[in-house]
Amino acid sequence: MLSYLMSEAAALGRVVQTITAFLLLTAFAPLVLHSAEAKAEPRIVSLKDFETAEVRSQGFTLPQAMKVHVYAKGGGLRRFGRTPMDQPLFAYGWILNAVTREVVWQMDGSNTKRDWEYRVADQYLDLPKGSYEAYFANHGFGQSLLFAQWSRNIDRRALHREGADRPHGFLAAFGADDASMLRHWREQVGNYGLELYLPGGEAGTVALFEAPLRWKNIVLALPATSDGSHRTQAFHLKKAVALHVYAEGEGSGRRMHDYGWITDARTRARVWEMSMDKAQFAGGARKNRRQVETLQLPAGDYEASFVTDDSHSPADWNAAPPCDPGMYGLTLSVPADGDLAAVALTDPLTWPVVAELVRVGDGQDRSATFTLPAGRSVRIYAIAEGDGEDMADEAWIEDAAGKRAWFMERSRTHHAGGATKNRLADEVVSLPKGTYTLRFRTDDSHAYGHWNSDAPWDPEHYGVTVYAGK
Repeated sequence: MLSYLMSEAAALGRVVQTITAFLLLTAFAPLVLHSAEAKAEPRIVSLKDFETAEVRSQGFTLPQAMKVHVYAKGGGLRRFGRTPMDQPLFAYGWILNAVTREVVWQMDGSNTKRDWEYRVADQYLDLPKGSYEAYFANHGFGQSLLFAQWSRNIDRRALHREGADRPHGFLAAFGADDASMLRHWREQVGNYGLELYLPGGEAGTVALFEAPLRWKNIVLALPATSDGSHRTQAFHLKKAVALHVYAEGEGSGRRMHDYGWITDARTRARVWEMSMDKAQFAGGARKNRRQVETLQLPAGDYEASFVTDDSHSPADWNAAPPCDPGMYGLTLSVPADGDLAAVALTDPLTWPVVAELVRVGDGQDRSATFTLPAGRSVRIYAIAEGDGEDMADEAWIEDAAGKRAWFMERSRTHHAGGATKNRLADEVVSLPKGTYTLRFRTDDSHAYGHWNSDAPWDPEHYGVTVYAGK
């Protein structure tokens, strides 16, 4: 009897071994197949190592129409049914046409399959002759449990501080607290990436270049590479010129948060501005916006500016980046080769100060007198607090009779950076000969040195300054 039981146990062991071998073969067969394909197909692009970088890219040029094999492994939240095509993954790849800057392929819910915790794309693409840019991005991490979902941003700048955190709180029981998700992300991020292979071709025929591909005749570029930045570059046009404007930024609702504009340096009028009305969806998170147009400008002096708020930039994308992340900011180029010599970068115009009231604190009422020996144009530069339709802090100019010759009106101001209520007036007005009093009055909160919300870009000029006009 004992020998019978032993023989049965041995038989059962052989069955278990057979089943185990079959399951292992089934599970790893796709990997083996892919490995075999990879050996037979020369690799032309490899984007890996996303523990230290959110976005990696590589440009490549196909000398003729060719078939390209793309294999990418990323991640996305689990969803019942098919993942929607327009639902961005938190780790995914895409390919841009380097000339048109349009997406020719992108990982999404419709062209990927779930492989345990990953989303995998394994496709053959027929691409025409031309230059392309391959990208892969991993801005965050997410997990799902039944109908519940959790996600978090992965800020590489803070990983050294967060690495010591331990799971805690109610969500830790489900692995959904920040520390647990960071640990799970570290376990998976080494497997994220994108590779391109060239079936039936020679890798040496494909030239590589650093993305993004810079098109010809770029005359001015303000790349936005960090949070909370404000960059300006002056330029001069010797004659009327058509400029190609390419701008990428962030916006939501009715307001742009990262955006650019062009100012006539002498009149201070904005001749072009990025706006939610004109900017289009730029891929990735819905707040990514792109505005591309051709602008006709007469001869003169101008200033191009681009600003970013306190989050969502190439320093750390807190949501999916735009599809052209290397061009985030403002770029101006000249379509006509003959106009290239007519554009020159310059220093900003200098404006002599006539009177100023700056670095004004809470609850102050300050004034300064100035005299114009003859009628002339003056530039008025004022930063103050304005909420709703009114100004909480007031700036104005009185003539000798006490009549207001100019005042800061909320409807004529622009955002001054930081909190929405920070407002900027930058105008050129004509004043007759006479003596004037420059006035600035603040309420009991949010002024120089005591901000109750984010400060403006130019806090040292909080108040009002009058400059001699050009």
